[in-house]
Amino acid sequence: MSMTREETITYLQEKYDYCKSFYDLAAHPEEDYPEMTKYLQALQIALSALRPITREQVEMVRGEWIDIDGEKVPVDKYGQPFGWAKCSACGEYLTASDEYPCIGHFCPNCGAPMTDEAVDMVMERLEEVQNDQ
Repeated sequence: MSMTREETITYLQEKYDYCKSFYDLAAHPEEDYPEMTKYLQALQIALSALRPITREQVEMVRGEWIDIDGEKVPVDKYGQPFGWAKCSACGEYLTASDEYPCIGHFCPNCGAPMTDEAVDMVMERLEEVQNDQ
């Protein structure tokens, strides 16, 4: 027997809700169910991994190039910042050079998407992965 992703999500969510209700109703949950918090966390991680990532979640990790004064750095049509710029996601200062000839769309240090095009690329890759499964 094989389960679909949606069936698996439903099944794990039901198990989570069932176990959580017992845990919440217990007079002494830590004593009565000492391993339950780990079990509930494991179920939540499994559910998170199975649920598709939304554009809003990708936008939450999006960064932008900022200068030393905290101002947004202008970028060219490729998302490349002019001069030195700091990634707002990781705080690393970078500039275009031989080592990083085009750092525009993604931060080469932390990988954060920095432009609308980069967010679109991430979403396309995630859709391909989900369609393959």
